[in-house]
Order: sequence, then structure tokens, then C-alpha cells
Amino acid sequence: MMYVLATTNAGEVLKVPMFVEHFMEYHGSLSEFVMEHYDNHKKDSDWDTDQKLPFINPPIVLTVHAQLPEHSFHIEKPKEITIPQKNSIYQEKDFSNLYLSRIFQPPRFLS
Repeated sequence: MMYVLATTNAGEVLKVPMFVEHFMEYHGSLSEFVMEHYDNHKKDSDWDTDQKLPFINPPIVLTVHAQLPEHSFHIEKPKEITIPQKNSIYQEKDFSNLYLSRIFQPPRFLS
């Protein structure tokens, strides 16, 4: 409980009795009191007491400093893949031209 009160604004709740006590000394309504003390409050004779009111000066509890790591990266160009063509077992000259007149023709090796 002590840690929560020390590291969060929940500790400001403990100052509520000071708020009530200071309001009892004030001559005016609650809305006037809140407006005077919490809306750009100016220094006056009871400045030190005003600074003890809850949520006037809430503590800055945690400051986080984060730094992103510096990473550099390089995108390489895609490498061109070459597939060597294999020599075929047969040569075009080994076949006759008779198949040219037919509809179904065997595949040809083009160079």
C-alpha cells in the first residue's frame, strides 16, 4: 500500500483532509473555492497552504526514456538465375521431314 501511495497519484487522496480544512477557512462557495485554487491560482498570502491541497502539484512519478535501436538494412537486388540448357540426345538433322505433313508432330529442339 505504501508503494502504491508513493508511486501514483493515489497519494493525493491522503491530502483530502487538508482540502476540507482549507475550505472551512475559505469564505465562499465550493465552486468558487475550486475555481480560485485550481484554475491558474495566483500567489497570495496562504500560498504555502494552497500548495498542500490535493492535485495542485501531483508528483511526477515515472519518467520513461526509450530509444529505438538503430538498425540499417540493405535490400539486395534479386540474383538472376540462369539454367544451363542441356544438349539433347538427338539432333534435328537426324529426323526426316516426312512428319511435317502430319497434324501431330514431335517436339523440336530450337537453338
